[in-house]
Amino acid sequence: MTWPSGETAFVTGAASGIGLGIARALVARGARVALVDLDAHKLAAAVGELTAAGGSVAAVELDVSAADRWADAADRVEAALGPVSILVNNAGVISGAPMTGTTLESWRRHFRVNADGQFLGTSTFLPRFLERGGRAHLLNTASMAGLMPVPGVGAYSASKFAGVGLSLALREELRDTDVAVSVLCPGTVSTGMVAADATGEHPAGADPDRVGEQVVEALEAGRFWIPTHGDFEPIVAALHREIEQAFRDTDDRHGPDPSTQLMLGGIDPVDRMLRPETAR
Repeated sequence: MTWPSGETAFVTGAASGIGLGIARALVARGARVALVDLDAHKLAAAVGELTAAGGSVAAVELDVSAADRWADAADRVEAALGPVSILVNNAGVISGAPMTGTTLESWRRHFRVNADGQFLGTSTFLPRFLERGGRAHLLNTASMAGLMPVPGVGAYSASKFAGVGLSLALREELRDTDVAVSVLCPGTVSTGMVAADATGEHPAGADPDRVGEQVVEALEAGRFWIPTHGDFEPIVAALHREIEQAFRDTDDRHGPDPSTQLMLGGIDPVDRMLRPETAR
């Protein structure tokens, strides 16, 4: 078998939903998988299922927003399963409320899990990937709500836009390395975050196992963008047309931006333009 067979993956939010779907797909491709989650009961069930299917897996209880626990979790996984070369920053939370009804604690909770968790996973494993060399892959789960406005979930949407921004920056920073980056932008997927229909009989959204298969196929192919539902394309395209029109309508009263010229010339404007005290 080819990559990712024999690789070790660290998958957060892996006890259910999309995370478990990705873990199942990775195991089916011959990868060793650390299932990372806060729910010990669901973790045990997932480990039992995947072990029975012949997978090499381990359970890790971890709050992804706990900065002081990441290094130990990484060390324990690598001691048990071998060096991690695939990081799936998938854990996330969502709650619905208009911005006028969103508390500061709810806002911060979304960012602690959805944004800080991805930063902490990246800052823990990316230095290991670069030091070891060889092929590695980093995937962040964002959302269609990280690409387009979704009213009623402003805190969630803002935190998922952060994940898209992080992934785009990482892609640029890692272009000359063997570390690939992907960003998963799911539409509606049948997970614990999504309620069933009015009858309670039919779960809403895509099958998370099919999403997991799609994700692993995209990782194998080295694709950056992984949307789950093509139906969203007209909505996202309309938003981008609106942005493009805004640029056409600008009168450029401030004159040319020197950072743009540097970027078009392949030069990093951050190193060239920021004052040293600002860059630190």
